[in-house]
Amino acid sequence: MGRMILCPHCRSTFDEDILKKKNSINVCLVCGESLLGDSDSSKDDQSDWITWYYYGHKSDNGKTSSLRDEPIDLTQHGDIFFLKKEFKAPPRDSAGSADRAKKVLRTYYPNAFPEPKKEDTTVHCPFCGYHEFTLLNRGYSIFTGFLGSDKVKRICNRCKMQF
Repeated sequence: MGRMILCPHCRSTFDEDILKKKNSINVCLVCGESLLGDSDSSKDDQSDWITWYYYGHKSDNGKTSSLRDEPIDLTQHGDIFFLKKEFKAPPRDSAGSADRAKKVLRTYYPNAFPEPKKEDTTVHCPFCGYHEFTLLNRGYSIFTGFLGSDKVKRICNRCKMQF
């Protein structure tokens, strides 16, 4: 049995022989940080990160929430808000958006501030909602002759309605 190694970040202990078997002598198996105790490059790019505060509203048991870069005084507003999470994330960008902070927050709360869904741009039948249809030329009509014959009509493959 080899010597015991303590991770300085997550405080997990490992046997040196197990780390050698896993080819992970310098990396913690639990948190992935360096076992050497020195600051690695991932900490350097986070040097400008600030503390963010993720609050829930007590009125709906935290379903409505807000993200702030300044703390709320809970002694005054404790009957309205409660702190869900305090975390480090990048500051607002030049446009004042907190999108990068929301992305970091989603590692803790996956459903927090979901990204907007893209609009469905596919054509659907207005009668039955089916998405498959046939395109046909309008052709000749007794009332209009060849007027509008270059236009296309759509016929739903399910309900056979024209739209």
